Amino acid sequence: MGTDRYDIFAKAPGSATDAEMKLMTRALLDERFHLKFHKETREVPVLILSVGKTAPKLYPPKDGEVNSFRMEPVVGPDKKPLVWHVVATRFSFEQLNLAFARQLGRVIVNRTGLEGDFDFAMDLTPDESQPNPMDSTMFIRAMRDQLGLALKTEKAPVEFFVIDSAQKVAAGNQ
Repeated sequence: MGTDRYDIFAKAPGSATDAEMKLMTRALLDERFHLKFHKETREVPVLILSVGKTAPKLYPPKDGEVNSFRMEPVVGPDKKPLVWHVVATRFSFEQLNLAFARQLGRVIVNRTGLEGDFDFAMDLTPDESQPNPMDSTMFIRAMRDQLGLALKTEKAPVEFFVIDSAQKVAAGNQ
């Protein structure tokens, strides 16, 4: 199964929480693929998030505001993105890690001392030398200059899921 890929379509009953969704996903993978795994902690390079030299530009969520994350292009006359405007509402540092760690190739570890949910906005401005808005140097610079947060690379323990076994299944599971 080393390089096989599968699309899994599932529907949760009602409005499940993130924790409930994780449990249901785990049960589904066990049932459909007989997936067996264990957790393992490894020392790997991470991005340490801390408060920068200026006060963080993070704002408390407004009453009634829901959790959301948008990354929208601001296009020029030629329809090419000039800026990617990122807006997060009622967003935690854990969610920031989930949103950006895969693109950055590193887990983001919160050492700001700040907890809870925040609203923030920042612009990622690609150019010819960095056309990818998720370029790590562009992201780190935007976090520092626009949000007052510092990111630096350091080694730290990170928990991984290690797959012990999985069984190939025929398509069309019920």
